Amino acid sequence: MSDDVAIGRTIFVLGGGGALGAYQAGALDALLDFGVVPDVIYGASVGALNGAFLAHDPSRRRAAELARWWTSDQAQQVLVPPPWQRMRGVAAALAGAEGLLDPRPLRRMIDRHVGAHDIAELAIPLHVTTTCLDCMQAVHHGNGAIADVLVASCALPGLFPAVRLLDGHRHVDAGVLCGVPVRAALADAGPADRIFVLDCALAPVTCCPGCAAGEAVSADASACGRGRLPERGRYVAPVESHRGLLQTLLDSFAVARAGANVADVGDSLADPRVIVLPHLADAWAAGQLDRLPAGPRDCSAVHELLAAGRAATAKWLEHVALTSPAFVR
Repeated sequence: MSDDVAIGRTIFVLGGGGALGAYQAGALDALLDFGVVPDVIYGASVGALNGAFLAHDPSRRRAAELARWWTSDQAQQVLVPPPWQRMRGVAAALAGAEGLLDPRPLRRMIDRHVGAHDIAELAIPLHVTTTCLDCMQAVHHGNGAIADVLVASCALPGLFPAVRLLDGHRHVDAGVLCGVPVRAALADAGPADRIFVLDCALAPVTCCPGCAAGEAVSADASACGRGRLPERGRYVAPVESHRGLLQTLLDSFAVARAGANVADVGDSLADPRVIVLPHLADAWAAGQLDRLPAGPRDCSAVHELLAAGRAATAKWLEHVALTSPAFVR
């Protein structure tokens, strides 16, 4: 057996979470800075956007560029469209449009920053998860028009229209069924591969009972991190308090989506190849994040989320390097 095969690959799994993708970007910056470089990336929703940006050039420089993009005006406009655009979307929906928001700004952002036309053209393999409305299952795309597939992966039903991909089917947000594609990564992983999971949702689906939200599996897979959250107390995900028909629909969808995502992750976290990195709940509990966002569409804490993602991940990596030096290679 060659040394390359014995070492195995490093696989990143990047979950969805809207504006919470800033926390994930900070964590990616810390990972690359520490020398943990992906050979393969699996991404869902905003995790697919972060993954596509990084898969173009999986380097420390590129990770830092991604972090800077999250603080840009363009990122804010894509994630939280201005009021006039939302009002125009309501008028379009009343006229029969499939979504309230125009996906073209997202497409322009992808064209400008990703640097590829097809997923297969990226420097390292990227698998983008979508939900197929016609076959009612999660699909993991390793090729295809990158803008179409990424927009589909982020197409939250009701907000964005479904995207008809080359298979002829309508595809929407990955998080409908599979917001953190750990199981898909495991199906592709070899016995010596490592799977780093970055679940950036406010309500994590990659935690185990009695453990800190982001520390489901430790470096040697023999224990569950600290075992309990620090003194700040038990983390409770914020609940948005908006009113109106749309918010009721989105809240109902969020409840159904959470159940589907927990079921999809299933027992995959027990696999010794899976390493769940600190969740923003851990950063908050450790005092690295003072203000929690109100929800996945709240962009007001982007700078704080980036810093918390970096800090929590860097601290975790330092601990792993001290306790399991052979693990970080």
